[in-house]
Parts: sequence; C-alpha cells; structure tokens
Amino acid sequence: MNKKFIIKHWYASAYEQFENQTNDVEFLLGVLREQTDGTPQNILEAACGGGRIAVPLAQAGHDVTGFDADEHMLLRCYRKMSGLPNITCYQADALEADWGTGFDVVVLAGNILINIETGMDYKKAQEIFIRKAAAALRSGGYLYMDYDQHSDASAVKFFNRLGESSCCFKGTLADDLGTSGKIVSYGNIYNPVTQICVWNNHMDLTANNGERIVESTTGHKHIPSLTQVCGWLADAGLTVEKTYKNYTGRPLDEHDKKFARATIWAKKT
Repeated sequence: MNKKFIIKHWYASAYEQFENQTNDVEFLLGVLREQTDGTPQNILEAACGGGRIAVPLAQAGHDVTGFDADEHMLLRCYRKMSGLPNITCYQADALEADWGTGFDVVVLAGNILINIETGMDYKKAQEIFIRKAAAALRSGGYLYMDYDQHSDASAVKFFNRLGESSCCFKGTLADDLGTSGKIVSYGNIYNPVTQICVWNNHMDLTANNGERIVESTTGHKHIPSLTQVCGWLADAGLTVEKTYKNYTGRPLDEHDKKFARATIWAKKT
C-alpha cells in the first residue's frame, strides 16, 4: 500500500469537504466587477488547489490560469474544469517556479499567505510570494490578496493552545476510497517577538483494509503585521489602492487589536 498516496488523497478530499465556503469567492467577484468595470480579466491564481476559487472565476467569464504543487488537489480542479475552455491548471511549486508574465490580475486568496508549505524561513517565503505575484503582472495590473490579519494580542489568543484538540478539519472525514480519519493538534505556541507560530499535529487515518496510518508533523508560520505586508507590496512595486476588512467596505486598521480577514487590492506601478 502506498501510504503517501492514501494520505494525500484523503487530505485533498477532507480539505474540499471542509473548505467549501463561497462568501470569499463572491466578495472577490464583486471586487473585480467594482475595480475593473466588469470587463473579463486575464487572471492567475497561485496555489489554486481544487479550484474552489479558480473555477467560479472562469464561470464568471474571466480567463483563468491556476497552479498548485499538490497533484491530488489539482485532479479535483480538473474535474470541475470540464466544459470550461477559459481555464488552465498545471502543477508547480510556487516558491520555485516561474509564474509567467502579463496577467491583468494575480490572486493570492484562500489565506495562502499564512498557509505556505515550506521549510525555508517563513517570512522570506511570504516576501517571495508577493514578489513573484508582482513580476507576473503586466504594468498597471492588480494583485488581489486575502488572508488572516492578526495583531500580537489576537495571535496570542488564537494560536496559544496546549493539549489535544481538533485541527484543520472538525470530526472524522472519509474519502471516496474508503479512507477515514482526522487531524489532531497537540498544541500551538505563538511568539510575539518573532511573530512565529509553531505546532505539532498528527494525522490519524484508517485505510479501507483496516490498516491504521498515523503521521506526525510539526510546522511553523509567520504572522505578519499589516505594516509588514504593505512594506513587501511597496518593495515589489505595488501600490495599495484599497483595503477591505472582513469582506466589507470598511478599510483595514493597523491599530485594530482584534483579528480581521484582510483583503488588499494593489496596483503594479
């Protein structure tokens, strides 16, 4: 039995079952209509996964290119793409690959800025994502970025958790191969000095032949301030034209001590 295949297939299925919200997609479509006068755009989505965002963009009439490193997620995207001639997806590592050039809009959504999978310095990886996004845009093109924005206070409250708890997906989920299981967290710790959150999880699966698969993982992520993100954007040649808080017309506030879902619309100058 190929355990790696079973784990990745189950994770892609569980992700799609759990991450199925549409409010962020509807908000993105609304921002595109507002900021581009409703004209079809040539859009690149980095880390497109199973197409939760890329496919609705194509259905709305945009020309869409998406890429992701995970072939199991991409297979789900391919199935949804059927009958849509205006979307192309391919496999690539966002930190290593050339993203192409000449796009009207680059989309970094689905909280990818906080969920990059990498072994390198996490802050450096976030800067690389923004720099590559800017390089992929035509002059005058736009970056749409949607991610979790924490202050130190909200990050400490959200991430500092010890003991066993549900992680990523709630409950036990099953895929179409008969694998079922869950991901359990054994604690997260956020350091407000380094802005790094570290965690220890394990994936506990039961394959369709009854064999149990347990895989432990540790990871880390950098939780940037709004000032840091805006600095990376400026360094990459992007000018912030508008910000949105919690999918509303309210702007982001650097001094807000609470968590916010941050959306940034920035132009390549």
